[in-house]
Amino acid sequence: MRFRTEYIVKKSDLVLTPENPVLTVGSCFAENIADKMRGSLWDACNPLGTLFNPLSIARVVSLALGKDADKSGKMMFKSDGMWHSWLFGTKFSSLSEENLNKEIENALNRFRVYLAKSKALIVTFGTANCYFLKNSGNEVVANCHKMPSDIFVRRRLSVEDIAGNWKVLCETIHSEYPELEIIFTVSPVRHLKDGFTENARSKATLMLAVEEICRDKDYCHYFPAYELITDDLRDYRFYAEDLVHPSEEGVQYIWEKFQETYLDDNGKSLLKQGGELNLRCRHRFLMPDAPSSIEFRHKTEILVSEFIKQYPEMINPVK
Repeated sequence: MRFRTEYIVKKSDLVLTPENPVLTVGSCFAENIADKMRGSLWDACNPLGTLFNPLSIARVVSLALGKDADKSGKMMFKSDGMWHSWLFGTKFSSLSEENLNKEIENALNRFRVYLAKSKALIVTFGTANCYFLKNSGNEVVANCHKMPSDIFVRRRLSVEDIAGNWKVLCETIHSEYPELEIIFTVSPVRHLKDGFTENARSKATLMLAVEEICRDKDYCHYFPAYELITDDLRDYRFYAEDLVHPSEEGVQYIWEKFQETYLDDNGKSLLKQGGELNLRCRHRFLMPDAPSSIEFRHKTEILVSEFIKQYPEMINPVK
């Protein structure tokens, strides 16, 4: 008997190697995948924090590229003694405007550095529902920062809003970084504050928009992270306690399918080696001064040295 419909991996023509860095941006699922990569010593960077909607993601990417069409800057404001930016999530909040500006600039610079050296940019859309500031020409905000709801207008983006915006942005990215491939995903995180029906419509809008983008650009690809949780696993035991975010097991399952899709056998073997070495470096000893512990650490130092010498583009696990 069959009790579930398993997703059968379709090997992508795009082959990634852990020796080439990867850049991620978007919903918190982008950080989930980046964490899995770093855990296997794959150099993955997600410098811009959590961004849920496609317009906000596009806006900060454009800012990093120096292509921000309007001149509204970083849209910083002060509330309850803290400085925030309407363009970013709460990760970028500070006691001073100067420090916030510095944090944002550092993140944008890091994004640019990784764009130049990465093989792939992974973009994760979380929701098609956006909030716009009433008193600022309906500027889209990445995070409401617990401000009063009456200063915003809420609207669900259309497929055309998303696809039109991102086609132009993808062309800009491709013109500057022609070797870079773009992988789109839709986050499996459920936005149930919007309601069941609205969440479903939002996710459907995102998927249709990504389909249009990928159909138009041969350097754009789609990975079905959303479907793996909702249509393959289909069980609340693969969600965290909040019943909204995927559990560790759910994320791990998606990570394994990602490897099967984009890595060859050599790449998967290298990740396995990196993961084992990373775990070895984080081993904690009950008796640090015991001869066996000293020998273990010495062997680990040799293995790390050999690994970094052979794969200099991967993460040094002892840093």
